[in-house]
Order: sequence, then C-alpha cells, then structure tokens
Amino acid sequence: MGDGKRPVTSPQPGNPPAAPIQPQPILISRVLEVGPPLVPRQKPPEPAQNPQPKSAAAGLNAIPPIEPPPPRAARPQAPVVTVTETTSNESLWDSVEALLDDVDAGFGAIIDAPGNAPGAAGVTTREEEGPRTRRDSGGLSSARELFLQLATAHLRHVRDFMIDVKSGQATSEWLQLCDPAIQSVKQMADQLELQDLVASLGAYSDALKFAGENAGMTIDPESASRLLAAYDPLVALIPSAFSLDAVKSRRDGVIVHALLLQIPAVRKVTIDKLFAAGLTTLDAFYVARAEEIAVATGIDADLAKKIAERFAAYKKENQSQSVDEERSVERKRLAVLVDELGKAHEAFERAEKDDDNKKKRDARKARENALLEIKVLLARLGEEERATAIDKVPFSQKVAELRKLVAG
Repeated sequence: MGDGKRPVTSPQPGNPPAAPIQPQPILISRVLEVGPPLVPRQKPPEPAQNPQPKSAAAGLNAIPPIEPPPPRAARPQAPVVTVTETTSNESLWDSVEALLDDVDAGFGAIIDAPGNAPGAAGVTTREEEGPRTRRDSGGLSSARELFLQLATAHLRHVRDFMIDVKSGQATSEWLQLCDPAIQSVKQMADQLELQDLVASLGAYSDALKFAGENAGMTIDPESASRLLAAYDPLVALIPSAFSLDAVKSRRDGVIVHALLLQIPAVRKVTIDKLFAAGLTTLDAFYVARAEEIAVATGIDADLAKKIAERFAAYKKENQSQSVDEERSVERKRLAVLVDELGKAHEAFERAEKDDDNKKKRDARKARENALLEIKVLLARLGEEERATAIDKVPFSQKVAELRKLVAG
C-alpha cells in the first residue's frame, strides 16, 4: 500500500455492486413549441383545391384563406391647376394666359373620363334621370370645383367691361372680348349640366348682341341697362367669378387716389375732405360738378374745378382708348412710363450726388408723376394689389420691380 494506489475492494457476497451516481432525468409535462428549425426557407406547398373539413366542428373552426381584394379601377384624376399669385418676376397677363391655355384640355379630360361619361356607373344621362338633383360621381364634383376656379380667371375681361358699364364709360370694343369668354364658359357649364348658369349666360350673351347691334363708339344707356340686368343673375349664381363690388372697390381706390395726387395743390387734407363727403369712387366724381364738390367739402372753388376737370379728362381718355385681348395699348403705355420713371430716378441720384437741390426737386417731381400714372394703369390692368404694395419699397426697388413686370 505504499505505492499510493487505492486498494480494490472486492464485493461482499450477497451485496450487489454499487451503481455509479447518475443525474436524475427532468420530465417535461408538455411540449414547448419554439418555432421551426433553422433551415433554409422553402416555398410553402400550395393548398389543396376545395379542402373538405374532417368534421362539422373542424369546418366551423377552420379559417379560410384571406384573398386579396380585387384591384380597384384607377379613378380619373382632375387636372391639377396651379394658380400662382403673380410676383414681381411675372406679369398678370402672362400668368393668366398660361392658365387659360389649359382650360379646354383640362375640362375635356374630366368630361371624357370613363367615370364621367354618360351612361357610366354612378352617372346617368339626362334622359335616364330627368332633372338632376344629385350625383354619386366624385369625378364630376371635382370638375365642378375646377370650373369655379377657372371661370374666375376666364371672365376677367367681362368683369373689366362691366365695371366700365356701371361707370358709364364702356366702349363697344369690349364686346368682341366678352362674347367669346361667355360662350366658352357656357359650353363648359353645359357639359357639367349647370342648367341655371347656362340659361343666365345665354341671356347675358343676348344682351351683348343687342349692345353690339345698337352701340356706336360707346355703350348706349339702353344697352347698358340690359347688360346690367342680365349680369345680376350671374353674380347671384357664382359670386366668386362675376362679382364686381370687391374688385371695383379696390380698383377705384387706387385710381381715385392717384388721379387726385396728380392735381397741383391737392394734399392729404384735401383728400380727407373729399372722402368724408362720400367722394370715394370714380362714379361719384364723374357725376359731381365743381360747385357741388366745393359746397360738399368746403375746399376752394378753383381747386374743386381742377378736380372735376381731371376726372372728366380721365373718363374721356378711357372712352377713346382702343381695347384688345392683350390690352396692348395699356401695356405699351406702361412700358413707356416705367422707362421714364427709371430715367427720372437716375437723374435724382445724380443730382443728390452733386448736391444740386433744384435738379433734385425736378427729378423728384418727374418720378412722382410717372409713378402715379403707372399706378392708374396697374389698377386698370387688374394689378391693384401690386399698385398698392409698390408704395412700401424704396424707389430703386420700385424701378426694378416694374421693369421685371414689363419684361414679363
């Protein structure tokens, strides 16, 4: 035993040999599902056709496969028309003309779309339903919304003409601009089955024809009366496209103020007296006589006479002015005035640099006169907001903005 080895014990008789100690097994009462084995993903087998449930209970509890919904037919989208307010980098007429170029094509796409065609699902023809009270087609609703937006721009000449009719200074040349616009809007309204609007547009078109047959250089009183009477229902139907009050108020405000400031000796105090007496519109100044202005405002009789003469001259100028689709006469005059304004401002800057007070006064007066005439023209062209905003910028910026406007 001195060799360090453990002695071997022999088993005793009657005693079984001792078993080695083994760890006790752990019994699991249920199987834990831990997911599929990590094997490459394979395409699942296709389900059997028309599988039958093994039992009634199995059939009730079986979850049928979810079928994807059938693809929906693409719905025709209304043409997207972006109406961008004119900025100093573009002229009003360019932006409006670009918009109107797409009118016919846009409405054609909407009306001819499969969902909007007569007899299509959700849309019945006039013969099928008689007077229309409601439509289930969203496409036609979009078309009508688009119509309201575009009609406002499409009828700009009509609004300008009617403003002059109300002021008694409309010329017969406006008729050739208004009737095509009315006929175009009437055709679109007929496609959308806006029958009240179609009838009112037809009545106004008849009034335009009557005016053309009876007018000389200007619109006579009887024609003006018929035009105004036929125009009122249009304003009631679509105020956003036909209303004149808001447009005329803004336009008259710019023109009246600019014309008054063109008269020597008229200052803010005089203007305040005139406005307080109710002389705030072109119509009021057209009918007011010099003695009436003097009595109503308390201003000097000579100054009242100059005021009456200035507005009479402005009315005469407008009545003798040629009008076309592009308003080319007014645009050319605007370009000339902007050039004069730029030269007057350059002369003022030179005089200021040379410290020449007399030349500074002369240049200042020249550029003020040019700017006042420009503001009148801008208002006539529907740019009354620009005419008002231009007062808030330095003179050098005025010149730059107006030159961009003329350049288009």
